[in-house]
Amino acid sequence: MSALDAALQQSDEVAADGDLAATPTAALPAVDPEDAGEPVSLPDGRTIYVPRLHGRRVDELACALLDLDVPARSKFLRLTGPPGTGKSQLARAIALALWRRRGLHVIERHGQPFYGFVEISGGPSSDEYLFRHEFGPAADRAGEIRLIDSAFVGALREGWTVMIDEPNAIRDVALLSLNSVFDGRLALYLPATAETVVAAPGFNALLAYNPGLVSGASSDLPDAWYSRFPATLEVTSNWPALVALGAPQQLVAAAAELDRRRIAGDDGLAWTPQFREIEALWQMAERVGERAALALFASNLAERAQAGAVSEAEAAAACRMLDEAGYGRYRVGTGARIASLHGYPRAVTG
Repeated sequence: MSALDAALQQSDEVAADGDLAATPTAALPAVDPEDAGEPVSLPDGRTIYVPRLHGRRVDELACALLDLDVPARSKFLRLTGPPGTGKSQLARAIALALWRRRGLHVIERHGQPFYGFVEISGGPSSDEYLFRHEFGPAADRAGEIRLIDSAFVGALREGWTVMIDEPNAIRDVALLSLNSVFDGRLALYLPATAETVVAAPGFNALLAYNPGLVSGASSDLPDAWYSRFPATLEVTSNWPALVALGAPQQLVAAAAELDRRRIAGDDGLAWTPQFREIEALWQMAERVGERAALALFASNLAERAQAGAVSEAEAAAACRMLDEAGYGRYRVGTGARIASLHGYPRAVTG
């Protein structure tokens, strides 16, 4: 018997002793899967649902902002929202829609399906060369490296969609190096090769980030980037899509209600579990059962609370969400000798 199994058996024994502190399930508004939007099958096999904005599909709206023949006339999009709401998946759906609009077929590149989408992630150590050059091994000379185009330069040359992930975590010196690209010229000078690369037809850029990710920063982005990416789409979790994918209605309804309260500012919460966390909980429960999945979820939440990424009030709210979803029967009482988070047993070995 594994340590996790032993811990869960101990939880069962506590339940048998009547030491559970179950909370009645609250009546919650149903989440209608018919509101999910349009299903899109990505080439990697994942199905996502593209939401609508004021009656228009978001991927079609993004395409309408672009001029595929003259990219300099395009208005580029920012996707903002908390982690886990599906910004990256939405960016992939937009890239696929653009690829198909150009009459192109999905191909294989580096062993993976490719539809003109590249993703760039930087960080606090990024410099002005992040978007210009990379170093790679020389294919014809073992042990040597060569200067090669960055993913961003490749997208410019080929007319691909590039998503810059969490740009507000990238040093300003790197972001400002792209000002010449997004000021209307869409041209980037490469000092190492004395070449100026001009965006090819089809080029498109997206930003995907969580505003306020960098604490203490006076601004999430350089001021100039707000005008260079004038279209801003606030991405929230598509809860109806999660039900459409097969997640339990009551769990999704509880998560959606907690998220609604966060957005409304009713409880003073800055974080609540989003689509990705709830999807993971549902899928873990499908594979290892509800009790084990809840223990794994509780340990994840406890670690984040200990690190200060999630406040105690937010962790408690997430556990109340589990109560509302009908999982209160898995709670243990205060006298139980088992590690728990607000009554939910954690996945602790020993």
